[in-house]
Amino acid sequence: MDTQNWQIQMRKGILDFVILNLLSHRRSHGYEIVQSLKNHKGLTIREGNVYPILQRLGMDGLITSESQPSRDGPPRKYFSITSAGREALEQMNHHWDELIDTVRQIRGEQ
Repeated sequence: MDTQNWQIQMRKGILDFVILNLLSHRRSHGYEIVQSLKNHKGLTIREGNVYPILQRLGMDGLITSESQPSRDGPPRKYFSITSAGREALEQMNHHWDELIDTVRQIRGEQ
């Protein structure tokens, strides 16, 4: 079994969830999100891969974006979670907690 492919697929499956959790703490621009993910083992993502996720979350009404001038160059687009995003995230977090508990039970850890 190619566990590297399995890890990549698992990471892809949870990135929406992880990004919404990051944005629930504070608004961020894409580069900040990428840097935050790099600080967490197993969640590294290329900057170019985060923008399609942000675009999809925006199209789903879960986040909004706003461009603001930057002292360091071109304007930056900042992303914030919406109230619909917070509601969805609450459900996602609940489901995640249930999954974690179930996997732990199956593995015999509880």
